[in-house]
Amino acid sequence: MLPSLRKKVVFLFPALNEEEGISHTIEGIPLAELKKEGYECEVVVIDGQSKDRTVELARKAGATVIIAPRKGYGFQYIYGLARIKGDFVITGDADGTYPFKEARPMLRTLIDGNYDFLTTNRFAKLHTGSMSFMHGVGNRILTLTGNILFGLRLKDNQSGMWCFRLDKIRDLGVANEDMAFSEEIKIRAFKRLRSLEVPISYSPRIGTSKLNYGHAFRNFFFLFKLRFSLRG
Repeated sequence: MLPSLRKKVVFLFPALNEEEGISHTIEGIPLAELKKEGYECEVVVIDGQSKDRTVELARKAGATVIIAPRKGYGFQYIYGLARIKGDFVITGDADGTYPFKEARPMLRTLIDGNYDFLTTNRFAKLHTGSMSFMHGVGNRILTLTGNILFGLRLKDNQSGMWCFRLDKIRDLGVANEDMAFSEEIKIRAFKRLRSLEVPISYSPRIGTSKLNYGHAFRNFFFLFKLRFSLRG
């Protein structure tokens, strides 16, 4: 059954100096196919004060650009989510790593299964060179820690590709303004909403990675901080 023409899908990307990958990422979104299925679509980039051509290239590729007052993975998401309008949101990074060609089956799973939130498991189809050994180890440690602390069974709690109903997410209270936003949104969603983890492919990054060991340590300690705040 085709969705109502009033149903809108927003593809939402935080970006900071991603001129090498932003065009490739946007071009990989199956907008024409989704529109044929009856969806209204919009691509929105939340830019964190990029110093390169990210904003220019995003607009050239057809995206709406929202300029956040400062950088911060979580902050940019919070800022953007408060300013977009739509029914469904599909997220990802602007570096070519996430498979937006899989957006249609994700959306169908969300709607047909009556889910509120889908997250993704990158380890299911990890392409060669897409994740360093230490990056992989760190992700597995963070996922295991989160599972133990919150009673979950996720395989990848650091993945940045999600598909969700916008009205449901706005009430979750996700507040971390750093990289831990990713694990916080999953924990809160799986505790309060009808949620599911699905497998995806994951490709090598286009451009230079901004992740560092500091992010991993902050994410690790945030899990304990969040567990304490949700106690009871």
